[in-house]
Amino acid sequence: MYNFNGFLQELSSETGIKFNLISQEGMEMFNSLEGIKASQCITTQISLGKQSARLITEIENEKCTSLLKYTIERKYNELYYLKEQLIIDILEGTGVATEVVDNTLPFLLKEATLFLISVEGSLYEALNALKQLYDEESAVTIIYRDSLLMIGSFEEVDEHAKSIKESITSDLFSKCYISYANVPKGTCNLKSAYEDAKECLVIGKKYDIKDQIFDSESMIFEKAVYNISPKAKKELLDRFQSKFSSFDQDIINTIEEFVRCGLNISEAAKKLYIHRNTLIYRLDKISKDTGYDIRDFKQAAIFIIAFLIWKESR
Repeated sequence: MYNFNGFLQELSSETGIKFNLISQEGMEMFNSLEGIKASQCITTQISLGKQSARLITEIENEKCTSLLKYTIERKYNELYYLKEQLIIDILEGTGVATEVVDNTLPFLLKEATLFLISVEGSLYEALNALKQLYDEESAVTIIYRDSLLMIGSFEEVDEHAKSIKESITSDLFSKCYISYANVPKGTCNLKSAYEDAKECLVIGKKYDIKDQIFDSESMIFEKAVYNISPKAKKELLDRFQSKFSSFDQDIINTIEEFVRCGLNISEAAKKLYIHRNTLIYRLDKISKDTGYDIRDFKQAAIFIIAFLIWKESR
């Protein structure tokens, strides 16, 4: 896979110039200066899109630094920045020419997917990890506001979400949350897909949805609850708060898994690694403590809405 790091390696090898490139966050993007003392080097500021970086070279190659800087900045713009800026312009409502979009972001001519990734760690390290997974032909990945945003055409979207999460958590040892939304054909749909994914990310975190992967299409219920009027939320919270707060973690896990399994006792017991009778005992306890039997659909609907509102309030 050809990427920016591969280009830097080729550049150093073909020119014979050793250099180190460090992001403004202090992340080492490339280094062929190993073993060279700091006193033998000079530092030059360069621009990588809207971000700055430090280019460190040997003093003996000082005359070549300007050309090296120009070459690196140009390649970065070629690979990333033009596409990044075009996506930002679309999201922020800046006028863009359709022909430019079609040529630069051809995947928007067909149905695409937008991933929004929140990382509890360095966004730049996570960005680099994703650029190793996906080349610029299949997806564009940028830092937008306080998250990573990736757009492209994918099959088995859920599997890609899991792969992204696994790559970030295993390589960077960093917790991450991912939401994704469908982008129908056409650039006009990109902004609405972003807003949808952004809302799902907020809701998924507030409701502590398992696996930290949030599919916009499957979160209609949660979005409806999230947008209930404050007055209605307060009424339900007043009725249930003390009851929910008294539950231990086993009961909380039971509620979440039972709901996730579509109120199916056998499946939920299997997922919870408990005997079916143990689950029934817990459901009886929940019914006795709250007055709601969540094995009954109508009672479960009210209970689940109240439960999500309680989780949102914590």
